[in-house]
Amino acid sequence: MKRFKRFAEAVLERAVMDLLKPIAEDKKKTQEWITAYKWIFDPEWPSILKFEMCCDALDINPDEMRRTLRKACYDKKLASEILMRSKKMEDTSSKSSQEA
Repeated sequence: MKRFKRFAEAVLERAVMDLLKPIAEDKKKTQEWITAYKWIFDPEWPSILKFEMCCDALDINPDEMRRTLRKACYDKKLASEILMRSKKMEDTSSKSSQEA
């Protein structure tokens, strides 16, 4: 289960980055953005690994996560804050992996 949890975290992290990075940087939305948006916000989007499954594995409420991400899609500052927090977590986890 620990492996699935790490996998779910990585998938969710990538989707959030693909969704918010163009917004935070005022760049054109790419195919990755479209895919991330549909994966997060469309429960019928065809995917083996669903957004809800990743959230459940990480004890995250998918509805709350969607609300926050939807808000960030219209708020450059919030998108940037989420990405910065995500980057800090990524840096911390990679440092502890290197120390082990």
